[in-house]
Amino acid sequence: MLRKKRDRTEPESEQPEDEVVAEEFADEAEDDPGEVYDRSAGPFDLSEVDEPDAEAAERLDLGCVQVPLLDGLEVRVEVDPDTERPAAITFVRSEGAVQIQVFAARKSGGGWDEARSDISRSLTNDGGLVDEQEGRFGTELYGTAYFTDEDGDQIEQRMRFVGVDGPRWMIRGVLLGAGAVPEDAAPLEEVFCSLVIVRGDAAVPPGTPLEITLPEQVPDAAEMVDEDDDED
Repeated sequence: MLRKKRDRTEPESEQPEDEVVAEEFADEAEDDPGEVYDRSAGPFDLSEVDEPDAEAAERLDLGCVQVPLLDGLEVRVEVDPDTERPAAITFVRSEGAVQIQVFAARKSGGGWDEARSDISRSLTNDGGLVDEQEGRFGTELYGTAYFTDEDGDQIEQRMRFVGVDGPRWMIRGVLLGAGAVPEDAAPLEEVFCSLVIVRGDAAVPPGTPLEITLPEQVPDAAEMVDEDDDED
């Protein structure tokens, strides 16, 4: 099931495009690509799969990412309320969920290292807790955020942040529910590993989110979901 939901997160600030594009071109000239996480089990670059055509391979084409149609998988496209454009993709499976974003990155990698610093700073500034550990996807972040509901009661939410650097892209995911507990996260880890990233050849500033698109048959149904949400 594919649904379109509104993203409530704040958009990230952008760097001056002329400077970061210049950095990317300079980086392309480097001979050493830097240390890269072993992606032999995924996520994969489009160049690494036998069948690049999403329809022929029975994958859902969402622009910057192709999604294999796994059993019990629900796909939601999160929309930035300010731009009305897709901003993230959430996969719901079993008792948990994983939300992903894909970004352009330097050839030398390091995008996940920078992202971890930003995530840690954001969580701690909001009064949350962060613990960095080695896990299934290398260095991961385990975070705890605290919210107050309408009744004034404090709610604790545990999150597990993972990230993988690929060829001029970086994918970042936050696992919730069962996904935040490694022992229970196998169904969601399978989803994350099965993703196929479509970076494209265009020069894009490092850190820029890669474009998420909706299949042609989705917009009408997606608008119905939005209208139902507004009535609640």
